[in-house]
Amino acid sequence: MHYKNSLLSLLIVLLVITGIIINKTTKKTTHSLIKIGILQTASHPALDAAQQGFIDAVKATLGNNVEFVINNAQGSIINAHAIAERFHADTSINGIYAIATPALQAIMAIEKEKPIFIAAVSNPAQLGAITEKTNVCGTTDMIDIPGTIAAIKQILPDITSVALIYNPSESNSVAQVTLMEKELLHHSIKSIRVGIATETEIPQAIISALSKADALLAPTDNLIASAMPIISRLAYAAHKPLIASHNEAVAQGALMARGVDYYMSGKETGAIALSVLHDGKKPYTIPIAPTRSDTIVINKPLLNKFGITIAQISDTIIFIDTNN
Repeated sequence: MHYKNSLLSLLIVLLVITGIIINKTTKKTTHSLIKIGILQTASHPALDAAQQGFIDAVKATLGNNVEFVINNAQGSIINAHAIAERFHADTSINGIYAIATPALQAIMAIEKEKPIFIAAVSNPAQLGAITEKTNVCGTTDMIDIPGTIAAIKQILPDITSVALIYNPSESNSVAQVTLMEKELLHHSIKSIRVGIATETEIPQAIISALSKADALLAPTDNLIASAMPIISRLAYAAHKPLIASHNEAVAQGALMARGVDYYMSGKETGAIALSVLHDGKKPYTIPIAPTRSDTIVINKPLLNKFGITIAQISDTIIFIDTNN
């Protein structure tokens, strides 16, 4: 009898211990919270769309088990580095989403352990983000520059000169402008570089550029994107086309763009973030993915204003109505 009682007591103790372990494990699985810091370079429609796409993709899987700490540098490199420092120091943050090149540069300078997810970055390899044991993964927004220039030539066959408007301090912009110059030359179109370092320089620089060229062309540049409404109004007043490299600019008064869909780019990066934070993959095992940029978005009212008739071309074209 004593033996049976001891065995029964031991069995009860084991069952209690097992129940405690199962309960703890269940609570951890059910209530574990993933915290993601979002460092956005500036506020403009393209980057805002990249942020929203990422959030929507992550929340679709994690629901209430994810928290976002959203900080915007408002175009300031100093602010971007201060935000990066805070995200690095916050041990509760599991991963960091860097939107656009300056944000990535700021967080890469200090964060070597936490995974960094990217979108709206044109040339991550040039920034040193692609290494054997990198903690960076996500998507790139490098546009198809030959395709862009070919589309410009087809839609505006008579232009002979283009002013390239960009911020010389944005490395991705400089790289794109260099490629654009070569491609424009290939089509016998003269290019004029117009470097703009601050917002206060924009009106005078754009007016000068419009007096020298048949059209304006902007790479995926954050300073230029933030000032798109001003630039588009000046181009409209001069009766000259403005071509952008992000599709959202068309709704702000650009004639056309052949860029990426930043909302979809953000969603793709969100899916990659889930594979790391939720599924346990390592960032260095995930190649940085290009986002498609083979659709031309055209401002229909401006097309009519310029009296342009579009011949049949191979790219998909989307026409949007705007109030310019």
